[in-house]
Amino acid sequence: FLLKVTVLSWSGDTPGLSKLACLTGHNSYMACRYCNLRGIYNNQIYYPTTPPSIETYKTYNPSDLPKRTHRDYKIRIEQITTIPPSRTHDTLISDLGVTGRSVLLEIETTRFPTCFPIDIMHLFYENIALYMLKHWMGCFFKDSILNDQPYVINNKQWTEIGIEMETVRKSIPTDFGRPPLNILHHHNGYKAEEWASWITLYSLPLLKDRLPAKYLKG
Repeated sequence: FLLKVTVLSWSGDTPGLSKLACLTGHNSYMACRYCNLRGIYNNQIYYPTTPPSIETYKTYNPSDLPKRTHRDYKIRIEQITTIPPSRTHDTLISDLGVTGRSVLLEIETTRFPTCFPIDIMHLFYENIALYMLKHWMGCFFKDSILNDQPYVINNKQWTEIGIEMETVRKSIPTDFGRPPLNILHHHNGYKAEEWASWITLYSLPLLKDRLPAKYLKG
């Protein structure tokens, strides 16, 4: 029989995938490879769905963002590649979020943005996991008033959680990876592997009966 090999997806961090797909990247006005939400500049570029001035900037519905499609991607490439290097060319790149034609389009199965999924390590394990922990510890915001939320777990309970993690270190099977470090004392030194273990193995049983049920269930 004839065996056909097909490339289904490409994985990497945001700067790496931006280079592969010839996108302007995460610091540009068109930073998202999945939607057409345009950033605004206020000392730095950021991406509010409800901008500070609705008369000047467009408002977006977070539940219905304008999607990027493979067809639009190819049209934008054609627009970019037909204009010689110039200020107009640079402006168009900024407006469209595309820098040129990716070599990956030579592979017929490549579809944008479907073939460029989110990198779970950088998004969850080295990003959202720490932010959620800071919310639960009551130290996410600089303003203590904003940190006074019903989902905040007190220091006594975090001390208990840390002790429980230390207690089970010797009994954790090696198949589960590194034994857990006390998250209260060592979370600033956590790598992707520790955060992955925290999310998938330890967070739910340790937060049960400590985090209010409606937040635990999501």
